[in-house]
Amino acid sequence: MLPSTQNGIPGTVTVPAWRGLRDACRAWCRGPRGQYDLRAYWRGRALAETAEALPVLRRAHAFAGVLDHVPLHLYPGERIVGSRAGFTSAVLPPGISAAEYGRAVEACRDAGQRDFQAGFDHAVPDYPTLLRLGISGLLAHAEAAHAARTDPAERAFLEAVGVCLRALAAFARRYSLRAAEGSNPDAAACLAALVSGPPRTFRQALQLLWLVHIAFVSEGRCHMALGRIDQVLLPFFRRDLRQDRLTREDALDLLCHLWAHIEELGEVTNLCVGGLTPGGRDATNDLTYLCIEATRRVQSPHTNLSARFHDRSPAALHRACFECIRTGVGFPALFNDEVLVPGLVQAGVQKSVARDYCLVGCIETHFAGRQQAWGDGVPGFAGESNMQCLERALRRLRPLKERTYAALVALFREELRRFFGECAARVNAHVARFPPTDYPDPFLSALTRDCIARVRDINDGGAAFARFYKCAGGENLATLADSMAAVGKLVFEDHLVDYDELIDALDADFRGFEPLRQMLRNRAPKYGNGDPYVDTIAAEMLDLILDEVEALPPLRDGGRFVACAAGNIHNIVRGRHVGATPDGRRAGEPLSDATSPHFGRDRNGPTAIFRSMRRTASRRVLGGRVANLKFEPEHFTGEEGVRRFEALTRAFVAGRIQELQFNFTGNETLIQAQKHPEEYRNLVVRVSGFSAYFTQLRPEVQNDVIRRRAHG
Repeated sequence: MLPSTQNGIPGTVTVPAWRGLRDACRAWCRGPRGQYDLRAYWRGRALAETAEALPVLRRAHAFAGVLDHVPLHLYPGERIVGSRAGFTSAVLPPGISAAEYGRAVEACRDAGQRDFQAGFDHAVPDYPTLLRLGISGLLAHAEAAHAARTDPAERAFLEAVGVCLRALAAFARRYSLRAAEGSNPDAAACLAALVSGPPRTFRQALQLLWLVHIAFVSEGRCHMALGRIDQVLLPFFRRDLRQDRLTREDALDLLCHLWAHIEELGEVTNLCVGGLTPGGRDATNDLTYLCIEATRRVQSPHTNLSARFHDRSPAALHRACFECIRTGVGFPALFNDEVLVPGLVQAGVQKSVARDYCLVGCIETHFAGRQQAWGDGVPGFAGESNMQCLERALRRLRPLKERTYAALVALFREELRRFFGECAARVNAHVARFPPTDYPDPFLSALTRDCIARVRDINDGGAAFARFYKCAGGENLATLADSMAAVGKLVFEDHLVDYDELIDALDADFRGFEPLRQMLRNRAPKYGNGDPYVDTIAAEMLDLILDEVEALPPLRDGGRFVACAAGNIHNIVRGRHVGATPDGRRAGEPLSDATSPHFGRDRNGPTAIFRSMRRTASRRVLGGRVANLKFEPEHFTGEEGVRRFEALTRAFVAGRIQELQFNFTGNETLIQAQKHPEEYRNLVVRVSGFSAYFTQLRPEVQNDVIRRRAHG
């Protein structure tokens, strides 16, 4: 590792510069951001100055206005440059009055912009094309297309693309001059090279990738991903190694600098490694391992590393992932190509493209550089869930003469259909508020295939693939399955519980019905223990949900709904809106987390959990399927621990389980962190689709993590 300084004292250990950068970025992220958002000021000012122009040109000039004027922040010793620290300020810059700032921010607010639900972030730019052509080459491509067009709307779109790309080049030039002033000549030279041509070295490619990411942050996007970084940067890495311009140690140091910068963003930034090549070969390479090692060293919860596995993934990849995960950082999350690739092909995606998927946000499947940004969340439906559909179905069954399990399932399906239909209508109404003519996206369009060739905005048919819109429904699978199993087994099969008494108990939140609650909790089978009875029900419920999601019509903007089984911390929020349930859960308590077993009910160990997950395996959950496992760290010490973990991960691939993520922090540590947060400020845990600093989580989320059974 390259040291930050040489102290000249024999026997002392030098501290790598990236560590100081990480700590500085961490301190900035945790500190006060300043009340003035200078991005909003410069964007609003540009919008006001171009009020008579077409929307696409107004937004392009607004983007340029920010990159041309926001202060540029440098950290000492950084080898990769680009920071959001200059975007906000505690005081207004000289020459800008409070009244001027207010007017500009109001103009920015009046213009509006897309939001997450309408597909603003959660995307990956076309980095391979950008790195091959460079900013200047991509700009030349857009200018040539502009010269060949006569339609005013098409020329305006291409002109806007040109404005954005010239602004990006000017941003690199500004940073180069700033780095030279700041006594960082290497960074200055690296940035200057990006202005005039494509990157030629690994460092230049890494710098361009990060500069683009910061440019997206300047627009207010907070969850853009970096895609298959070990594939995108591989040609530069290999060429530099061959020409002795780079060592593996130096490449690792550069990656650590980038990972440290991600810490400053304070948001999930997904990076994807491993998996298959578009041609079907194993894609694992030396850079894959360096990315995993950078994650292990930097220990940031925001570098949301995703590792793709398949049947031929090398043993070294299993080991490298384990060495990172057992530090407690919760990365990488593991994804199974043997499930996702066939699922995407089954959905109509060309196999070579399906093999090239990456992840955005927490765990969402995406085609980097050729797909619209993800749409996510249903406005106004934050508290609704499949469990409320079950609540209504249970009560609709009560007055019927023929009360059977099959009748309950049929009523549940009806409620789901209504629920998803209302969700789809709400989503379409929301998306309709952002027509592409009024809310164009010229910068992301510039970096998305095939917007320039088609001369269309990314949200107006320019992208090769329409967006996926995540439709929740597969979440809280264990609560749903456990509840249905309790009704099926104890009410309709064994006749141990009277149906009317069950509904009375649920309505009373089990007050006065404690013996019945204990029977529901202890006599009915529970998902996560390898019990075929409840596992079969879980599989049937998931298939039922998937059928209803897939039956939804396309989005108004051409996108498609895909099923999701990944709730992050929504199991807590949604649990507040759900009354008592037939599995013995009381009203308001959290629901089960995503597709994980309900807290503490997985009593037969991880092998039994895998049996349950195998029985509910499906290729159709394209919106992300989260399953969390928690282990006591002492169970995986030494070489025996390595072998145990590899046995788990190979069973995960062979069992066609879609995704797994791990916590290796024992409950004793977590409880101490609750009691003494000042001593555990940097403790990282995997929450659900993301990791976070444990002491920064709300108490109910901390308890949610602690409640999970720690296997040993």
